[in-house]
Amino acid sequence: MYDSIVSAYEFLAKGGVVMIFIIASSIVAIVLFIERLIVFRHERTRSQRLIEPLIEAIKLGQFERAFTLCDEHRGCMARIARTALTKRDIARDDLISAVGDEGHVAEVYLNRRVPSIGAISTLSPLLGLLGTVTGMITIFSQMADEYAAGMTSNQGMLAGGIWEALLTTAAGLCVAIPAFIMHRALCAKIDDFMIELETSATRIVDLLAPPPKNALAQAPTPTPQAAIDVANASTQAADSPRNANLPNDEASK
Repeated sequence: MYDSIVSAYEFLAKGGVVMIFIIASSIVAIVLFIERLIVFRHERTRSQRLIEPLIEAIKLGQFERAFTLCDEHRGCMARIARTALTKRDIARDDLISAVGDEGHVAEVYLNRRVPSIGAISTLSPLLGLLGTVTGMITIFSQMADEYAAGMTSNQGMLAGGIWEALLTTAAGLCVAIPAFIMHRALCAKIDDFMIELETSATRIVDLLAPPPKNALAQAPTPTPQAAIDVANASTQAADSPRNANLPNDEASK
């Protein structure tokens, strides 16, 4: 076990100083990813436990109980619901706007630290490339000094130096690819959870400030006999111009 750790350390140490930053960025990405997963799990659990009892309390007009439920569960859904309950007496459009503002605050909270993971996925390959370039510069500088001193360049040394320089590029890609996957996974989770919040918020708003009924829904539904009368009237109106152009004998027929 100890020998394996030493071998891994020696292997990574060949990448130079840049390898330290690459390893540090990988640790940061993993920590941020785990932290965001924990936050999402807590927020989703709180939302699922809150929404149904809250909807039931609003339907029964038990607003004090609804406020109590928001205080007990907290989280993004609780803050959105509390905003809706506090401003339930204002116009529907204003209520929707207030709830939307609170939803934007929730989205900002959920996206916190997620861009950092995306930045790591972009920065890691660049750090790897920087390590490779600086390593190549060092190798060719040594070869130039040996050539100036009249020494013959060793092809094995050149190959070994290039191999060590390429380690940082490989390490940067090994960090960037998982970081990119973690970033996209978190973005997908945020989108899904925001849809859940929007759906729940719409249910709450519709209960507190019901939407106006459609004018078309208020119009009386025509009876079958009325529809038949309209059809007959349309047929007679279409036949009248044709009968007017016929002679009297033919029209009488």
